[in-house]
Amino acid sequence: MRFVLISTHVDQTTGYSKVVYNLLKQLAKLTTSGVKTYHFGFQRHPSHGNIRSVPTGVIAYDAVANEDPKEEGFGFNKIHEYLEMVNPDVVMIYNDPLIIHRFMDAMKYDKATSPYKLWLYVDQVYEGIAPPLLETIRKNADRVYCFTKYWADVYSKYDAFPDVRVLENAVDTTMFSKLPDVLRGNIRATMNLPFNAVLMVNANRNSQRKRLDLSIMGFVELIARNPEKPYYYMIVTGMNAQQGAYYDVSRIFAMEIQRRGLNAEDFAKRLMLVDTAAKPVPDSAINEIYNAADIGVNTSDGEGFGLCQIEHLYTGAPQIVTDIGTYRAFMDESVCGFVPPGDRVYFSGTMPLGLWAPSFSYKDLADTMESMIAKLPAYKKAAAEYTFKTWDEVCTSWLEDVKAEAGSGSK
Repeated sequence: MRFVLISTHVDQTTGYSKVVYNLLKQLAKLTTSGVKTYHFGFQRHPSHGNIRSVPTGVIAYDAVANEDPKEEGFGFNKIHEYLEMVNPDVVMIYNDPLIIHRFMDAMKYDKATSPYKLWLYVDQVYEGIAPPLLETIRKNADRVYCFTKYWADVYSKYDAFPDVRVLENAVDTTMFSKLPDVLRGNIRATMNLPFNAVLMVNANRNSQRKRLDLSIMGFVELIARNPEKPYYYMIVTGMNAQQGAYYDVSRIFAMEIQRRGLNAEDFAKRLMLVDTAAKPVPDSAINEIYNAADIGVNTSDGEGFGLCQIEHLYTGAPQIVTDIGTYRAFMDESVCGFVPPGDRVYFSGTMPLGLWAPSFSYKDLADTMESMIAKLPAYKKAAAEYTFKTWDEVCTSWLEDVKAEAGSGSK
């Protein structure tokens, strides 16, 4: 049985690449069950160096290297001939609904005539995706996998939808771990943090959805309320607008300091920036940053899963997130502060990946930060004792699905 996974290449710096790396490691276990795994990996950037390698036993294809003519790095102009060459039994596409739609188009997929089954692993971040995308998925997919039960329930509400199942994310414990207190202290010392500093970290990418503006506004509100307390905020993200960074983080911080009448020099060092656009930050360095932090923060107004948050929680840091539904699949209030949503904000009609998002108040974010800091020892104790699912556990049902296809008489 031949199984093709179409997704971001493993040799990348995104959450997608970390997830697919672990999915492929799981699939590689099925070689003895008659499953031959192929990976059509797109958007690999060789200039970043070798970040991670394709797992042993997986037959990999680099879409960027083979694109002809060169386009966006997805390999849309190669996928049809690639599938004709591999002749798979099952094809699984992992990405957001728009990219999935474009791949199905480029594959020239027709459920009635194409010789393989189509599974989709959908990264859904907002409710209300554009009807044409939804109809394409409904009409063509044999099965849809969602990141959490929250998203599976959303898809199950759509009329006459195909088989919907859950395939969660998990922490790669070979990349992330809780470091000894001495090493953690050394890392904080290299950051020139006061011994009693409370460091919060937001390690999400700089896109509009991640609402780094809200994140900064909430933090400045916090330090305006508590100017004498050693509260620090580190943002690990791309800062170059020419490379797609949405928010001008430094200017937003300066403006928020100014509009509250605070002295810029007194608070300039409270915001610490790590520019991932200037130089990719390896997982080992991210793990050190996670361990140095006391609290993790994500202020996105839409999220598929929240991999950064579960990774950071695994290192022992409680989390603060916007209450958008999906986080509650893997975090509860013993280890997480949830910022309550306000009214809906509707998107432009040209936005294909959702109709609306909840709004959030920076004052509510500051309240949540204050509340967690006040009870930080209890939150940290709960985080240290928290139970996490492994990649083996979250993939069990999915691998059984793959093996069932292999046992059904497929090639």
